Parts: sequence; structure tokens; C-alpha cells
Amino acid sequence: MRSKGKSQVSNKKNLFSLTLEYAVKGTIHVSLKQKLQLYKKQLHQAQKTASSSYVKKREMMEKTEDTVRETEQAACELNAKIRRFEDEYVLVHTEMLHLTEHIGPYLARDLFDTVSAWQRGSSVHPLSAAGLDTGDLLFFDTETTGLASGAGQMIFLIGLARVTPNGVMLRQYFLPGPGHEAAFYDAFLRDCRSLRNLVTFNGKAFDWPRVKTRHSFVRDQVPRLPAFGHFDLLHASRRLWRDRWDSVKLQTIEKKILGMAREEDVPGKMAPFLYFRFLKHPNAQLVRGIIEHNREDVLTLIALYIHLSGKVLGLIQCDEKETYEIARWYRQIGEEDQAKKLFEKLAVSSSGTGMRAKAQVGRLYKKEGLYEKALDMFESVIHEDGTPDDRDCIEAAKLMEHQFKDYTRAIEYTQRAIECLRGKKKMMGEGFPKREAEYLKRLNRLDEKKLRENR
Repeated sequence: MRSKGKSQVSNKKNLFSLTLEYAVKGTIHVSLKQKLQLYKKQLHQAQKTASSSYVKKREMMEKTEDTVRETEQAACELNAKIRRFEDEYVLVHTEMLHLTEHIGPYLARDLFDTVSAWQRGSSVHPLSAAGLDTGDLLFFDTETTGLASGAGQMIFLIGLARVTPNGVMLRQYFLPGPGHEAAFYDAFLRDCRSLRNLVTFNGKAFDWPRVKTRHSFVRDQVPRLPAFGHFDLLHASRRLWRDRWDSVKLQTIEKKILGMAREEDVPGKMAPFLYFRFLKHPNAQLVRGIIEHNREDVLTLIALYIHLSGKVLGLIQCDEKETYEIARWYRQIGEEDQAKKLFEKLAVSSSGTGMRAKAQVGRLYKKEGLYEKALDMFESVIHEDGTPDDRDCIEAAKLMEHQFKDYTRAIEYTQRAIECLRGKKKMMGEGFPKREAEYLKRLNRLDEKKLRENR
């Protein structure tokens, strides 16, 4: 009985071992089969993906080749050359204009006379070209994808011009796409001998800060930005003509001051829209107007610099307001002798500008110690001007108090100043209380001085 029991146990163990072996073999067999099917599936998917990727890559290459061909055709139609830089490129249009080229009321060669006149004029004036040659001035303008500041706004067109004895060299750099900025800035910077004497219109606040921002993205690939000087003609234009229009714009100056008119000009606000369309379908007709607009802007800068310099140097006739602003400008930069000449020229007029000029002459005389002549100027303004400036009345009061010790008349002029001040209370706003307090304090002090004098 014991032998039989042992045999049954042994048989069960053998059966279990055989069952387990069979099960394991079956599992291994199934697993390998599944794996093979999985590998086949993955291989098929990989082949399909590779095929799709190849097709997409091929389509992209074909599209790129089409874009390059279209861009080359556009360059040809725009009379521009393609300049390559590594795997990038830029479109560069160059032309040479004759020195007898008319730019508004001036010839391009008139710039030589302007620069020559500055050699005999002020060396510190913001427009002064003293110590420079005509060819040192680089007239510069840009077109951008938007007016907002920030790294997201690209410059896609740079225009520049230089007047040389051989003619006006005008060159424009056109960015064919966002991936070509290294070529764009490399070409521009290598062509410019110097940026020390840029002539722009609002370039200090707009164009140049954007050049610096975009250049920073490619600075490791292209020449660095050199040091530069700047003649910003917007600031000069605002000084002379800010009271004439709501906004001092270049095209307004072209029309109203220089007598220039553009035909079929592309509005600046349309430039980004047309450029983005060009990026999708390079077509010369989309950007031809933008490039012409930029060209006109650059050439206008030459005429405007000649015109403004002529006004400041006294080579071109000025009206009273222009002369007054130019005189103020000279005084602010410390050229007081030149300022006084211009103010004295205006002071003979009985107009409002003439009255303001007299007051300015009075201040200059006072500074020189010519107190009687200064008082004559201030009293003339106070008596002849129906609404004199309260500050002119105070200047007369100061002279009477400190130089002539006439406290009675000093009180009279201070009272007149308070009267004039109160007449423009609404216009002054928050500044009124402080100035009124100062005048009342002066009046009290003068009353005390007069009492002490009469004791």
C-alpha cells in the first residue's frame, strides 16, 4: 500500500511537470508570435512614416525651390542683386543719381554748399556739419512690420543715400524672409563706412532702436554696430513748425514746406500687409510701391536737411515764428550772441512774436548787466502788449527792486503780474497756486521794504 501511494504521488508530480513544461512552451511560442507581428506592424508604420516624411520633405524642398525662383524673379524685376551670406541672402538695389537731380526745390549738389556753410557757422548746433565732408552724411530710413516697439517687429527694408562728388549713391536692402536677417544686416553694415553721422526723421526714437534690437539676434554672425552720431530732422522740424499742424510728419513737410508731391504713394500702414503677402508669394508688384516710398523718404531727407540748415544759417528767408524759434534754439545751446541778433531783428515788430522777442532781448541785456536797456525792453512789452506775460512783469519788478531800488514801481509791476497770472488760471492748471504764492510773497516783501523806506 505504501509503494502504491508513493507511485501515485510520483505520477502526479510528473504530470504537473509535463503540464508546466507544455504551458511554458506554449506561452513562449505565443509571445514570440505576437512579438513578430508587433515588429512587422512597427516596421510597416516606420516605413509609412518615413515615406510620409520623405513626401513632406520633398514638398518642402520643392516649395523652397519655388520660393527661391520667385524671389530671384522678383529681384530681377526690382533691379536688385541677390547677395548671399552663408545659407541666407538679401536683395540689394543700388542706383546712382546725378548731382543735378531735383529733390523738391533743391538740387542734390546743393548739399555741398550747405555743408560748406556749416564750416563757417556754429560748431555746436545740433544740425551742424562743421568738421564733416558732404559724403560723411548718411541719409537713412527704414520700413518695419509694425509701429509698436519690441523684439517682435522686424525691419524688412533699409534705405540709405550718400552725396558724393560722383553723384548720389542710393542703396536699399530688402529682407526676403525672417530667416535671412544675418545676410540683411551683414550687407548693410559692410557697405556703410560709418554710422557716425546718420540723418533721419524720428530715427532716434524709432528707426535706430529697432535696428539695435534686431541686430542683437544676429550679432554673433555679423559686424557689430559702430558708434554713431545723429541728425534727427523731426526735432528740428517740430521746433520750426509744430504750431502749424496737429502732427509734424515727413510727407506733410514735403507738401507744405518743400512743395513736393508724391503720385500713387503706398500708405505706410499698408507696408506690413503687403510685405507679409510677399512672404507667401514673392511678387515684385507687391513691394515695388513700398520700395519706392522708402526711396522717396530717403531723398526727401537730403532736401529737408538743406532746407533746415539754410533756415538756421540765415541762408533762406524765415518768417517771424521761424526766426524766433531759431533764436531760442541758439540761446539754449549757449550761442547767445547769435540769439540776440535774431531777437533784436524781431523786436522792432509790434506783433505778438515781436513782443516775445523784446522780452528775450530784455533777459539777455539783464544777463549782460545792461539794466536800463533791459528795463526799456520789459516796459515796452508791458505797455504795448495788451496781454503781457506775467513773467515779463516780474522781470521788470526785479529790476526795479534790486537795481533801481524803486519799490513803488516794483510793487506796481508785481501787482500787474498777479493780475495777468489770474487771467490765465484755467490754462495753467496745477501750476497756478505755486506761482501765485511766489508773487504774493514778493508783494508782501516789497510792501515791508517800502514801509521801512518811509520811516
